Amino acid sequence: MSKNSTRCLPLHCLVGLALTVGASVAQAQKTPDLRPGNFELGLYGGASYGVDSFRPMGGVNLSYSLPKLLLPYVEFSYFPELVRDNTLGSSFFKESASLIDFHGGVHVRILPHESRYVPYAVVGFGVLHSHTTGFQAVSSAICGNSCKGETVTSGGTTYYRAGDVDIKSTDPTVNLGAGLRIYQTSSFGYRIEFKAYRPLTGEFTNWFSKTEGGIFFQFGGK
Repeated sequence: MSKNSTRCLPLHCLVGLALTVGASVAQAQKTPDLRPGNFELGLYGGASYGVDSFRPMGGVNLSYSLPKLLLPYVEFSYFPELVRDNTLGSSFFKESASLIDFHGGVHVRILPHESRYVPYAVVGFGVLHSHTTGFQAVSSAICGNSCKGETVTSGGTTYYRAGDVDIKSTDPTVNLGAGLRIYQTSSFGYRIEFKAYRPLTGEFTNWFSKTEGGIFFQFGGK
């Protein structure tokens, strides 16, 4: 073996070792930190559907890591505008509502193995505050010869504006869904989530959903 090749061997070893260590560090940085005592702050935006059509929304949540699989959380979401045009008997309601959701719940992590991809199920309970504004219009079957003023047509029927709507309500609400955390480092990553809501009382008693995406930061831990 030549002297040149003998001198190159240590260099090859150092380069190989550096690449191996670098790859190990990069992999370690992407491994999620799931220690108990971790806090997680999440910011997200998305769209809701089910009340009338897709509408923008956004929010923030804070969670705390218990034993590896459980992540209790509190969450605040704001739905700036949900349009609700509907017909009830001989009346037509043209309404727009803003919703504020505040609830607590738990994320149940699903961990088949250590991975930067961590799916989870979620269930929660809280309150939904709604503020609905707009107006009610009635058909000529109700107002007869006194019909006048602004009109709106729906389903081939003409309705005459009869009065304003201004309703505020705060109602208990349950929700459930699923999501996925994608770790960029051990304490920072991205989250996507689908959640369905069911208010138990008030103006919105049907299921409606939201789909959201955002980022999260983890800190603390034991």
